[in-house]
Order: sequence, then C-alpha cells, then structure tokens
Amino acid sequence: MKGLATKVYFNRSLFRKLLLSYFVTILIPTLLIISVYAYTMKEDLLAQIEQSSEAGTQRVSKNIETVIDQINSFSLQLSFIPSVNTWLQNAGEFSMFDYYQLKEQVRNQIVPNNLFHSVYIFASARDKVITTNEGLFDASSFYDHYVVEQIHEKSGSSTWWYQVRKPPAEAFRTPAASDNGGEFVTFYKSIPVTAVKPLGTLVINIPKDVFLSTLSSMSNGADSRTVILDGDGFPISRFGPAPDAELNALAERAAGSGLAHMGKVRIDGTTYFARSYSVAYNGWKVVSLTPYRLYQDRLFGKLTDSALIVVLVSLIGLAVSYGYAVKMYNPWKKIVEALTGTAGKRLMPPARAGSDEISIVSGAIDSMIETIKRNEPVVKDHLISDILQNNLLDKESIPIRLEQLGLSFAEPGYLVIVSVFDFAVPEHADDPQRKLVMFSLVSESLQKRFSCEGTILDGNKLGFIVNLNASRLDDELKDRINACYADMSAMAREQLNASLQLFVGEVCPVGQIHTSYEHLRRELNYKAVMASSEVIFVQEQQNESKFVYPLSMQKQLIQRIVSLDRERAEACIGELFEQYIYDSKYSHEKLQGMIVVLMGSIVNELLKEGYDVWSLNEEVGIFKLDRCRNNDELRQFLSAHIDRVITFLEAWQDRKNTNWYVSKAIAYMETHFSTNMSISDIAEHVGVSGGHLSRTFKAETGKSMLEYLTEFRMTKSKELLARRNDSLHEISQALGYNDVQSFIRFFKKYEGVTPGEYRKSIVKT
Repeated sequence: MKGLATKVYFNRSLFRKLLLSYFVTILIPTLLIISVYAYTMKEDLLAQIEQSSEAGTQRVSKNIETVIDQINSFSLQLSFIPSVNTWLQNAGEFSMFDYYQLKEQVRNQIVPNNLFHSVYIFASARDKVITTNEGLFDASSFYDHYVVEQIHEKSGSSTWWYQVRKPPAEAFRTPAASDNGGEFVTFYKSIPVTAVKPLGTLVINIPKDVFLSTLSSMSNGADSRTVILDGDGFPISRFGPAPDAELNALAERAAGSGLAHMGKVRIDGTTYFARSYSVAYNGWKVVSLTPYRLYQDRLFGKLTDSALIVVLVSLIGLAVSYGYAVKMYNPWKKIVEALTGTAGKRLMPPARAGSDEISIVSGAIDSMIETIKRNEPVVKDHLISDILQNNLLDKESIPIRLEQLGLSFAEPGYLVIVSVFDFAVPEHADDPQRKLVMFSLVSESLQKRFSCEGTILDGNKLGFIVNLNASRLDDELKDRINACYADMSAMAREQLNASLQLFVGEVCPVGQIHTSYEHLRRELNYKAVMASSEVIFVQEQQNESKFVYPLSMQKQLIQRIVSLDRERAEACIGELFEQYIYDSKYSHEKLQGMIVVLMGSIVNELLKEGYDVWSLNEEVGIFKLDRCRNNDELRQFLSAHIDRVITFLEAWQDRKNTNWYVSKAIAYMETHFSTNMSISDIAEHVGVSGGHLSRTFKAETGKSMLEYLTEFRMTKSKELLARRNDSLHEISQALGYNDVQSFIRFFKKYEGVTPGEYRKSIVKT
C-alpha cells in the first residue's frame, strides 16, 4: 500500500510538472514578445517625437536662412545703386534734392518687403545717417544714438551682427511704426558688399513679433514649443515665464552640442524633450521643446494594452497547457501501470508488454548504431567542410570532434591544400562517380605522406586539412608536397585522363584553418594571371609592390586595334605581359583587375568611335577570364580577343564602304534618270567595277539597278501624267527613253494599264 501510494503521488507530481512546463513554454515567449514590443513601442514613440522636433527645428531654421538671404540680397542690391556708392565714397557734393532721391531709392527697395520696418544707412566717410522714413541726419544728432554707438564699437571687427532691442520712442515716428511697439530685431551689415573695405553700414529694423511670425508657427504641436538662441546663447524668442537661469542653462547645452540628439531638460518645473538644430548662416540654435508628459501618457496607454494582452494569453495558455498535460500524461500513466502490474490484466500480459517494448527499443538502438557507422564517411566529409567554411563556432573543439570520428590530429600545425582538377573530356566534369574516384586518388596520395582528411568542394575542387609538426613551410616540406603531387598527377593522367593543380596555404593553428582556406579560395579566382606551375604556394604571392596602371600601353593597344594593325597589337600585348604578368611583382588581384579594365576600355573606346560591338562583347566578354587556367592561356585568350575585334572592325569597314557605294549609285540614278544611262555609266561615277556594283546593289536592296531605275522612272512618269498636258513622246523623252513605245511597254508592265488609260482615269477622278 505504501509503494502504491508513492507511485500515485509520483504520477500526480509528474502531471503538475507537465502542466507547469507547458504553461511556462507558452508564458515565457509571450513575455519576451511583449517585452520586445514594449521596448520597440517606446523607441518608436521617442523616434516620432524626435522626428517631429527635428522637422519643426529644420523648418524654423530654413525660414531664418531665408530671412538672412533677403537681408543679404537687399544689401547686394544697394551695393549696385550708383548714388548709394557715390554717397558712401564721399565723392562729390550732395544737394538736398540728391538726398531726397537717395532716400526714395532706398525706400523703394524695401516697399515690396513687408518684413523690413525701417532701414538706416550710415556713411563712415560723411559721418551721416540716412533713413527710409525721416531722411538725413548727422551721426552726432541722430535720434537712434544706440545704433550709431554700435556701429562705432563694431567698426573694423565685424561685418555682420544683430541686436534684439527696444528702441527709443522717437526712433519710429510714423503711425504704422507706433502700432509695432515693443522689441525689434535690428540687423547690421557692412556695405557695399562688393568693396574690399566697407564704406558704411546697413541697419535693418524688423519688429520682433513680425520676425518670429515670419519664421512660421513656433510650435510643433499643441503642447510643443520652439526657442531660438543666438550664437552667444541669448534667447531671441522666450519660453513663457521661464527664468533666465534655466534658459541660460538650455543655451549652454545647445551651444555645446548637448542637444544635437534629443535629450531631457527641465524648465519652469516641467520636464521636456529638447532637440536643437544649428542655422548654417549665423550659428543660431533652434531648440524644440516637447513635454515629457505627452510621452508618458502615450507609453502608459500602450503598456496598459500590452498588460491586458498578457493576461488574456496567459488564461488561454493555461487552458491549452492543461489539455496537453492531460494528453501527454496518459501514456506515462499506462507505462507506470504496466511496469507495476496494477493494470496489466486489463491491457496485456506484463511479459508480453515488456518483451514488446524491449524489442522495439533494442531494434531502434541497433538500427541507429548501424546507420551511424554506415554514414561515418559522410559525417567526416561534412565536418571537414564545416571546418574549412567556418561553420563551427567553437574552434578549440575541432581536434576533439575529429578524434571522435577516428581522426587523430595530435600535431599543433595545420595546412590547407586545395586541389583543382580538369578532365580532358568536358562531359566527364559532371560525372559524380569520376569525382569520387579523383577524390580517393588524391586523398590516398596525401595520406601516404601526411596525416590528413579531405572533402569534395563545389565544382572541380577538393579540400584537405593536413596535420603536421611544423610552424612554417620550409624547403623540405615543399619537396614532400611536390613529390606527392608528382605521384597523384601521374595517376590522374593515367587513370582518369585529367590534369591536377595544387594550391597550398600557410601553416597555421587550428583556429586559423578557415582563414587559410578563405585565402586560397580568393587566390583561385585569379588563376588566370598565375604562372603555369602545378603547385602554387600562396605565401610566395604576397608582396607590397606599388601598382601603376599601364595607361600608355592601353592607349597604344587601342590605337593599333583601330588602325587594324594585328602585328603591332600582338607586340603590345607581349610587352604588357612581360612587364606586368610574367614579372609577378604585383598581386594577382590587381593584375586580373588590370586585364578586366583593359578589355573594358577597348570596348568603350570602340563604342565612342561609333562601332556596334555589343555582339562581339558577348562572344569574347570579360566574364570568360575564369576559363583561363594560367597566364599562358590568358595571353592566348587576350590575343584571340584582339584578333576578333580587328576582324570585326575590318568587316564593319567593308560594310560601311558597301553602303556608301549603294547610296552613291542611288543618288546618281535619281538625279540623272532623264538621261539614257547604263550600268557602266553608274559604276564609273561610283568608282567601282560594274559587276561588283551590281552584286553589292542586289545584296543591299534586293533588286537590280535596272529594276530600281525603271521603278523610279515609273513613279516620275505618273507625276508627269497627272500634272502636265505633254504628249507621251515628250514625257518619254523627259524620262530618258529613246522612243515612246519603250515607255508605254514598261509603264504597262509595272502599272497594268497604258499611260493614256492612266491619264484618262486621273481626269475622271
């Protein structure tokens, strides 16, 4: 009874474990997804606020730049007014009428601009001020004396500055000006802008409220605000009742690029997101302020929705977990009952049940072991492939995994060898059986001298990892590899009629095997520029020689191709290979790139000359370089390419001459159709023999010259019959026929009616 009670408790505990595991399996992903969603949602809200702030600050900044552009444009316009320059240069006397005209000219410049309230021009040489509203003043008696003081203070040190000020009441005496009371933004700019040394100062007064409204709406939303700070951190637009100390702190952060990205600030007891943008022209800062409360409210609403989703998913997950727990617990319950014999009589005899389970499990285990042994070569192949292609994260476990497969690599050094094979019969390249034989042949040859294992790579490549007790490739090791290559190469030629080439990497530790293989794989892409050596040691190709592209040789080669000089073009190719390819002082990558650029340059130059070489480029394009196995085959390929290009240009030239002969013959016939001409006359005019011209004309137009001339005469005869009342004899003479009967015979042959009948049909029509 006690044992039975223990089993029942165990069963109930197992059910609780199943229920809990299924529920956790559902709950944890749900919480992770909701957490990721909440984080993403928070970042999206911040990004939306930052984008809105950035758009608002950029809009205001662009408007500030536009206002500055207007001021610069206005100062440039004034600089080109002769009377203004004369007055500034103190050249000649000015009467009151001249001053009046000068004032009106300046005033007319600002009338179209509703932004400018008033303008002063201070002439340094005359020490006078002229205004657009009041007129001329001496600097000492000018009513807006603060402006004069600023000009004297900044003279020689600044050519452009501004002020936010509240001018004296007498500074704006017009009725319109009195309505604008309050602060003004005053801009100062040295003029003329075309002079090396300024002769005066342009002063532009803009009401501050008009200036700020011109910069468009100063808020990015219902609760957002924008503050404009000058280069010294002075607030041009204030932020409500915010204390000066807080605005100064905001200005310091903006000036120090502390608000280049959105950050939090606290102003007047409220937290805001702040984002600044610099105006390119004058260094002002536009700061956008968005209440942090808006972000909190939106985030709280989203999180509330997420919490409701978690609760709902948890309830559904609990129900699903309970159903799965019940379903998965029943088999375990039956197994426990069968093992304890408490329910064996109702199910099946215990011995039979136990024997049945054992036979099934034992059979499955035996089958699994046999499958693993049978697939051991495949597993080795996959492991070597994963090591070479860097598909294993734990590099230190490579020797252990190799040892588990019966490969004991105890030495510290590793060497990667890639074998490239080519069958003499192209059809054999796609035969998987021959590839396996080639792999066995190369693998056995290497294993006679080294501890190694390999795999079949893509295409016609085999990869091998060699384990050896060496830290570098010395001469003795190279001799062993060369001897091994001699054996396998002889067998490959004898048994498979195939050629072999070995690419040998550097000796490296186990963690660098994939790097060595990747280096070899890259070198295989440049075999077209390699020497015809059968064993290539990669480290011998590494150097740092400075590469200079052979531009002069390229120009010479193109010139000789265009001039159809095969012999000199071939000599140019030989010189190129002697200086660059055969010398081997440059990297393979640069050399192959040079060949690609050279071939592309030839095609581009021919296209510029008007030759249609697209079909030729497809026939011997630069993408066929990978078919060259060494630099000797590359030279043959390039020579063949140049020869085909020259052959194409020769044919193109022949076609061009042929078309010219035909065009000249047609022009002569259409011009002299009224004469009694012969083929010999036409050929003599064109400058070729009559037989050659007849064959060329027939090939180009599909008809003989006589047929073309007769058809043209018939066309002309119909025009003469329709427009003139000449006799048939006169018309036949005009068409170059000796007698009217010949004309009538040809006309009826081509038109089906006589000329007289044709004329009558036209009259009736």
